[in-house]
Amino acid sequence: MIIGKNFFISEMPKTGTTFLRNYFAQYKNVELTIHHETINQNKRYNLLEFKNRIGIIRNPYEWYLSLWKWSCKKKRGSPIYSDLVSIRLKLKRLILNKRLFGYIFSQIIKDRKKLKILFQDVNSKKNFNEFLNIMLNFKNRQIIGSGYSFVPFEDLGYMTYTFFSQNVLRKNYNKIYNSSYKFNEVLSYNDSKLYTNIFFKTENLNYNLKKFLTKNNMKIKNFNILDDNSTSKVLKKNFKNFFSTKNILLIEKKEDYLFKKFNYKKLSGQL
Repeated sequence: MIIGKNFFISEMPKTGTTFLRNYFAQYKNVELTIHHETINQNKRYNLLEFKNRIGIIRNPYEWYLSLWKWSCKKKRGSPIYSDLVSIRLKLKRLILNKRLFGYIFSQIIKDRKKLKILFQDVNSKKNFNEFLNIMLNFKNRQIIGSGYSFVPFEDLGYMTYTFFSQNVLRKNYNKIYNSSYKFNEVLSYNDSKLYTNIFFKTENLNYNLKKFLTKNNMKIKNFNILDDNSTSKVLKKNFKNFFSTKNILLIEKKEDYLFKKFNYKKLSGQL
């Protein structure tokens, strides 16, 4: 997390947080904790009392693409790569519900060699869409090897799940695993429990950051010494051609909450 005087930034993976950390490293009174630490993990501050509680959000299409491309480069350094190509059976990863035995079976029999191939070529449209086929199809979710594998709702996307896990207290977002609720009830409940009250968009990160600094009377430090925010430039030119039509539609369906809440345009209208 990035923690300053009366503000914090909750860092979601592949949304430009490395750029933000490098920028705020210039301030003596801003603390950089463990990268991607959540409010659920940080017990040293009463963060809910901070005035400015900042989250970061990203266009779901680019978010999936950036996550995959980064995983192709980092391999074991990427949590989603490790979750997919490893057998994840440690107790801390297991959630005791009726999906547990199916999860264990899927972890044992999954073709790890085939899964590793999906991350060999960072420019392979075929590999990317096969990766999406796992991430977006409900029947494949138990292969992933994370808490998302235990979600009972077919229309809850991985990015929406990640968003809630980073912006809602664990005691509240745990309803995501409870099939006794209706899907719309879970979405509405988690939306009402967001502890973040300001959102930076990856696509406008520099602008959002400068606007926040100016509004809160914080001196704007040097941007020139930083590398450009490459996160927002992943295959910017014709990036939509990297997606199959089927997966574009699936992303729009499963991440519908993010599209609507943050006013992202859907590509299906341009197909």
